[in-house]
Amino acid sequence: MTGGTYVAPRGAKAHPVVSFDTRNVAVNDRIDYWEERCAERVVGLHCTSMSESGLEARFEYCDFGSIKMIDIIGNQHVIERSPSLLRRFEKDSVFVTFLRKGSAFVNRAQSCTVLGEGDVVIYDTNRPYMHGFPAQMRHVIYEIPGADFRERFPRWELNEAVRFDALLNPTRIVSKALREVIETDLSRIETAAQRQSHEERLWKVLQTAHAFANGKARSAYHTAVRERVRRFIEVHLHEPELCPTGIASEMGMSLRQLNRLFQGDANTLASLILTRRLQQCHAELARPDHYPKTVSEIAFNWGFRNLSHFSRRFRAEFGLSPSAVAEMAKR
Repeated sequence: MTGGTYVAPRGAKAHPVVSFDTRNVAVNDRIDYWEERCAERVVGLHCTSMSESGLEARFEYCDFGSIKMIDIIGNQHVIERSPSLLRRFEKDSVFVTFLRKGSAFVNRAQSCTVLGEGDVVIYDTNRPYMHGFPAQMRHVIYEIPGADFRERFPRWELNEAVRFDALLNPTRIVSKALREVIETDLSRIETAAQRQSHEERLWKVLQTAHAFANGKARSAYHTAVRERVRRFIEVHLHEPELCPTGIASEMGMSLRQLNRLFQGDANTLASLILTRRLQQCHAELARPDHYPKTVSEIAFNWGFRNLSHFSRRFRAEFGLSPSAVAEMAKR
């Protein structure tokens, strides 16, 4: 990794990424280099470090369009955006920050917010703040235009830094949801529609965070967990072991708690899994190009272990046998 523009490996479908690393610069020049590069790409700031080896920090900046993502790894340092820097480097953005490694603090509006690994903090860039890291760190920042943020959340005043604890219910749902967005394979996001979808996932995280910040935590928590459960089911439909008990463990709750979230739905969680598997099998069998796959191969691929059970439930759901649907697809 060197300063300048990142070149993706051959075959990769990367977005425009800018990267720089202070380790490529003489120790005495590292702070100036870091401040200049940050001012160019993110925000004007003042940086200090008490590390004997000097500031060792790496920065990667990914541009999705209206939203940017910044991934920073570094040693001990503190950055400050003072009133004079606000005037010198105007910036109207909102930072949604996820602390991946280490600990941190944010000083804002005469209040100090302490962060641990996995915590999320939201603040804007047009008010003074100080952000510090006492040891080795890594955090990811999503930068959102201030105008876009206010359009979606017109009454959400970020006078103080807003923190969401990664360890406590129910606010940990914000941390988990943001982690899932961050860990997306960016090389698979190729088209404008896919970039927009990625941005909308971030906006959904912010909707949940906004609900917590405005006292609507319970409904937001339930809605977010239900959405995560449905996404988890879609990703793991192929696995025969997929079941409510395993899902509850993945979500960090009891089976009873999980079932309560889906009370009143037309389908229980178990029947939802079965229905989605049957629908996927039907869609595949109904395609003329599903050959040379057999009915049994398709059933097993979608998590069914017993072919007679699959055939019986398939006929009950669609009024036709799986082989009949496959025969119709040939015509």
